[in-house]
Amino acid sequence: MNKLNEVRVPREERIELYRDNNVIVVVPLTHKALKKYANSCLWCINHDRVEWEEYHKGLHAIIIQRKPKDLEVGVTGNPTASEIFVLSKWDNGNSSLSDVEEMLFYEFPNEKETELYYLDITSKIKYFGTNIVYYSPENGTYDMEDNFLSDFNYSITDVPNVTSEIVQIIDNHFKSGKNLQETIRRIIKQEIKN
Repeated sequence: MNKLNEVRVPREERIELYRDNNVIVVVPLTHKALKKYANSCLWCINHDRVEWEEYHKGLHAIIIQRKPKDLEVGVTGNPTASEIFVLSKWDNGNSSLSDVEEMLFYEFPNEKETELYYLDITSKIKYFGTNIVYYSPENGTYDMEDNFLSDFNYSITDVPNVTSEIVQIIDNHFKSGKNLQETIRRIIKQEIKN
């Protein structure tokens, strides 16, 4: 994986919440900013501007590892984060094993071996794509492959270099933003009544 190229995004297109030697935390305010910060992520909002504008704009943080690790590669030759995403379709009954094998271009020995392998690669956070993560106190945490980390019993503080203090900074930002939005709504309603 290429090392992070820290392209500057204009201040009016993002809010930088935190930066240290390990991580950068930003809230993208434009779709262009999101695409720059999350360019290697498979999130639907990267390609769906309407989804972004209606449900996500300014409501989540992107956490970027400043020293990204190479993604782990699994038995199929794909990154394990990709394997997890596809195998979860089989695990939750949305795809057959043969469909999953076709998507991964790999034939597993049998269902039991597939299950054991899936349990193994979901048992450690290192197998997920955590070089860039999406985090929202309301919507949860997603890795680069769009794996919902809560489904695998991981929280935001399981992501490397993300401390409870960083999470508190992010959560406080979103909490203060909600309070501001609610105050503006109350003022507008009051003005309408008068």
